[in-house]
Amino acid sequence: MQQVKDKEQTRIEKLIHSIPKTEIHLHLEGLVSVDTLWYLISRNKLEFDGINTREDLEQQFDFKSLDEFIWFYINILQNAFRTSEDLKCLITDAKTYLSRNNIVYAEIFFAPSKFVQNGLEFAEMMQILHDGAQKLQSEDNIEIKFIIDVSRSYGIENAEQNLALTLEHLNDSIIGIGLGGSESQGPAELFPSVFKKAIDKGLKVVAHAGEDVDSSSIWNSIKFLKAQRIGHGISARDDAKLIEYLQKTGIPLEICPTSNVFTRKFIQRLEDHPIRLFFDSGINVTLNTDDPTLFNIDLVEEYYNMYNHLDFTIEELFQLMKNTLFATFLPQEKKSALWEKTVAAIKRAGYLAP
Repeated sequence: MQQVKDKEQTRIEKLIHSIPKTEIHLHLEGLVSVDTLWYLISRNKLEFDGINTREDLEQQFDFKSLDEFIWFYINILQNAFRTSEDLKCLITDAKTYLSRNNIVYAEIFFAPSKFVQNGLEFAEMMQILHDGAQKLQSEDNIEIKFIIDVSRSYGIENAEQNLALTLEHLNDSIIGIGLGGSESQGPAELFPSVFKKAIDKGLKVVAHAGEDVDSSSIWNSIKFLKAQRIGHGISARDDAKLIEYLQKTGIPLEICPTSNVFTRKFIQRLEDHPIRLFFDSGINVTLNTDDPTLFNIDLVEEYYNMYNHLDFTIEELFQLMKNTLFATFLPQEKKSALWEKTVAAIKRAGYLAP
């Protein structure tokens, strides 16, 4: 019986892999491999309590809450990067992940706050990431854009500084700003001035909301920040008025199911994830991984999990792919061109595209 299941899983995952995909809720630092992180810790001669071997490091990837995850993210993961040159490792790991999952376009969060605090130069970091993005596109035909996380964890002055640095060092690889970090400690209503200035300068704006706080966080991100997409948004499940609002407006939710299970705030198992409810309700849901290495998940596996645990049909998986592509900040003509390629791949696989 297990062999039959394994064959079925292999067949579905092979199909999913064959379709060119996009991803829009992905953190650059969350793409770092365990090997890369251990290499940086060793090379930079860093000492962290309880981490003496690579195995110790790997065991750290067991989070009991969002705040515990954020603590690891800031105090260990980001602290391992001590020079701007270290960021080249992230581009290498991004290439590995994106290629492995046949992702042809991605919008990736980059959170500069801790790096700047550690003495890294913002301009130098962004030049390295921009050069890496250009190389990835020219050599591998994979396009990435960056969304700068102004961060709610460090307060309004830090967010203002991050925006100022972003505007000062804008390049073609930067498309917008986002609000990530501890949702409970940095509510959206503290940051409207930052987001208004970003919008006035032509940047796209998104916000993590409803991942660790009730639906008021989602409402406030829309009201105060004018967020064009909502990262996670799973607490909307308990708010009928918000579900109706999301249906009417089409504001995309950047759903990251495995991440939501790991942080254990609203759900403990995939079968209980509200993405099925949202999808059936006509909400514009997209599928993403958030931090693939830290949560040990690939986008191909995330799609298979929707099929296996939440009864999504193959055709509904294709609809999720379409939703995600058209929720990107790409120009409309680029979206249409990418979708044509996607449709061709779906037809080659013997299916009809949505």
